[in-house]
Amino acid sequence: MSKIVVYDEIMGSGKTYNAIKRMKEYLSENKKFIYITPFKKEITRVVEALNSPEVFAPIGRDDNGDIPFELEYDYKNADGDFDLNAKPKFKYLNKRAQFLKMASNGVNIISTHALFMGLKREDFSLFSDYILILDEVATPLKPYKITEHDFNMLKNQDMIIIDKNTNQVKFINDEYIGKFKEVKALCNNSTVYYLDKIFLVWVFPIEIFREFKEVQILTYLFEGSLLSPYFKMYNIEYTIKSNNSISQLNEVKRLLNIYEGVANSDNTFNTFSKSWSEALSSSRAKKITNNVSNIFKRNFKTKSHENAYTTFKSCKSKLAGKTYTKGFIAINARASNENRHKKSMAYLGNRYFDPQTINFFRERGIKLNEDLWALSELIQWIWRGCIRDKKAMNLYIPNSRMRSLLKEWLEGKYIVENAKLKKAV
Repeated sequence: MSKIVVYDEIMGSGKTYNAIKRMKEYLSENKKFIYITPFKKEITRVVEALNSPEVFAPIGRDDNGDIPFELEYDYKNADGDFDLNAKPKFKYLNKRAQFLKMASNGVNIISTHALFMGLKREDFSLFSDYILILDEVATPLKPYKITEHDFNMLKNQDMIIIDKNTNQVKFINDEYIGKFKEVKALCNNSTVYYLDKIFLVWVFPIEIFREFKEVQILTYLFEGSLLSPYFKMYNIEYTIKSNNSISQLNEVKRLLNIYEGVANSDNTFNTFSKSWSEALSSSRAKKITNNVSNIFKRNFKTKSHENAYTTFKSCKSKLAGKTYTKGFIAINARASNENRHKKSMAYLGNRYFDPQTINFFRERGIKLNEDLWALSELIQWIWRGCIRDKKAMNLYIPNSRMRSLLKEWLEGKYIVENAKLKKAV
C-alpha cells in the first residue's frame, strides 16, 4: 500500500468523525499528526473533540486566545547604540511562523488549507515524523498572468532561466529587489513553470507531500480533483478506500426533488458557464431571475430564508432575485454547514477548468476529467443545504450538462467508474 491513502466517501459518511478517532489513537500511541481543515471555525471543533494538551493550533491577531509573541534581544537602545541594559522587544509570530515552530518542536497541529498551501519548499524537512490528514482536497497549482514583454525582460536581463525539457522557471539573480520581486519569491519558494507565453504556473512543492510519513486525504470523487493529476505528474502512487454504494444514492434520489419544466428548455451545454453568464444582457438576466423566483414560490413553495442560489462571484448581483437575494452560497463552497436550513437551491453555474490548467497538464501528457470535477463541485455545493441532514430538498439546475451529470451520478455511473479507477491506481 502506498503511503498516500484517499478516503473517498460521500458527504455525511463520517470521514471527519473517523479521522478524529484515528487522531485520538495517535495521541495514545505517541504518533505525531497534522490535521488540515478548510475553515478556521472547524479548528475549534476538532481541538475540542480531541481534548488534549498535546494538540496546538496557530493563532491569528483576530482569533480568541493569547496572541503569540517571541522575545527578541538586540541590545540596542533608542539611538541604535549597543547597550546591554536595553529593554528586550517582543515580535509577533505570524501563523506560518507558529506552524513551523510547532512542527520543529514535534507537537500535533490543527490548521487550515490556506496556511498549509502557503508552506514553502524549504519547509519540507520538518514533517518527516508526521502523519498528514488533509480534510478535503486542496488546489495544488495556480496560473499567474504576465505580459510577454515582462517575461522577455526577465529572460534578456538574465534574471531567469527556463528548463528546455520541463519549462520550469528558475530565478537566478539573488540580489534582485525590483519590480519582479514577487516572481522571484514565487520561484524561490515553490515550483514555477512557463506556459502559453503569458502565464507562470505556481505549483505546490511536491517535496512536502513526499516528506510526510503518511498522508490521508478525506474527500469525495477524488479522481475529478486536481490533486489526482498533480500526483500522477510526479509519479506519486496513492490508494483509494471507498465504501460508496447504490443504496446511498437511492436514498439521495429519494430526498432530491429536481425541477423538470419549461425553465430548463435551453439544452445548450455552454449556458451558465462563466463567460456566458458574464455576457448576459440585463433583460436576459431578468428572465432568469424571474424563473428562479417563480420556481421557488410556485413549484417549491418555500420561504425566502429557506432559498439559496449560486453563480460566479462576478455575476452574483446580476442573477440575484426577489425571493432569494440573501441566500447566496459561493459556487466553490464545501465543508461548511451554516446553510443546512436551506430547503430549495438554484445552481446557476456550469463549471469548466480554466484553459491554462488544461494546457499545463496536457503538456505533461495528462488528460483532466473535467466532467467528474464539475460533478464533484456541484455535489459539494448541493450538500451545503438541508440534504446534509438527510432532509428532503428541492433543486433547480437550468443547465442541461450539469443536470445530466447529477442524474448520471444518481444512477450510479460514477460508482462503477470509480471502482475501475481504483484498480488502475
